[in-house]
Amino acid sequence: MEEWDVYDINRNQTGKIICRDKADLQSGEYHLAVDVWIVNDKHQFLIQKRSLSKKAYPGKWAQSAGGAVIKGEDSFEGCLRETKEELGIDLSGENVELAYSFIRHGNTIVDVYLVYQNIDVADIAIEKSEVSEVRWAGFAEINKLLEEGRFVPTVMDGLYRVLQNNVVLQEKYEPFID
Repeated sequence: MEEWDVYDINRNQTGKIICRDKADLQSGEYHLAVDVWIVNDKHQFLIQKRSLSKKAYPGKWAQSAGGAVIKGEDSFEGCLRETKEELGIDLSGENVELAYSFIRHGNTIVDVYLVYQNIDVADIAIEKSEVSEVRWAGFAEINKLLEEGRFVPTVMDGLYRVLQNNVVLQEKYEPFID
């Protein structure tokens, strides 16, 4: 059973640990999660289609990788683990950037990571219980999938905020932002 450390709003561990399936966070308690967006030099994002066996958003497209940070990890370690678990990709720290942090669903502190890396989709070893398919998509295509109800809406919050708050990325992705 997956366990999570509990944090306060300032990201200080409270000493409390909860189980994922019984996650009963009280007011003022938070857990950490990560959204990982892999970006290639063509300004495309690696997206994954969630497995049909997933509880939340089965069969929907989503960010490259992501999920809860488990007990004893920091968010960077969670970013590396989730990417390895879901896609079989070992990331190096040099091309991984913590781009934004925000609160989702009232009790989840989400760290959004950007990874600048060209990856051949044929080299990706997806974990079939998590992911059914991966591909590269431009920002406009991702927005179209979102409009059609085929993309997980909550993960877009972080990407929008990254693009709006990072001057370099705004310039880089301006042609792709509607």
